[in-house]
Amino acid sequence: MLINEVTNPDQVELGPLAREIRGTQSLSTIAGLVKKHFPMTNIQIHKKPDLESGSMNIGAHYDPDEDEEGGIPIHIDLFFSDKDNDELEWTKQGRKFFLYKLKDVMKHELLHMKQHRARDFHPGRDGYDNRSLEYEYMTRPDEIEAYAMNIADELTRHVGKEDALTLLRMAKKTAQFKTEIGHFLSPDLLAYFSLFDYDASHPVIKRLLKKIYIYLKR
Repeated sequence: MLINEVTNPDQVELGPLAREIRGTQSLSTIAGLVKKHFPMTNIQIHKKPDLESGSMNIGAHYDPDEDEEGGIPIHIDLFFSDKDNDELEWTKQGRKFFLYKLKDVMKHELLHMKQHRARDFHPGRDGYDNRSLEYEYMTRPDEIEAYAMNIADELTRHVGKEDALTLLRMAKKTAQFKTEIGHFLSPDLLAYFSLFDYDASHPVIKRLLKKIYIYLKR
């Protein structure tokens, strides 16, 4: 399978890219490598004052209009601290974080691509909650589906599928669990519970947990 044939979240494979992420590399080199292995993306580098030295993050969005018109449909933003220079020395932990985060955002946006293509690029249903843009966004059926997939991956990555199912049964507590190095076990699960006041009976949370369960049982 050619990498430019990747249109399904289940097809995301980072092995070839992982073999090239090593040593000390410039930020432009890193962006070029991501583009090389995921040519359906546009990559932008951002230097952020609110990131601590040595920190990084990744964001992305899918553009259905670009996709429908045959353009580049996925846009990836690479965030680095403005306290650092334009070269990054990869640590084992930093490399792992980068690759997992990239895989998560790629799967998320590819799922949106799949959703929109299945609807002939209709935008889909609005969110259930109009209190603010954030509530509207996080309650859209497309987003609940995509974040449920990401949460299932986050939990499985740390504890395996069987233990992830156990953690899902106490999701309110699980949302606040941290790894040995102090990172949240599932930042996306935490985001949803924080937004809805840790109310496991809230209809949006119930929909989310049901979707996570379905992904874990696949």
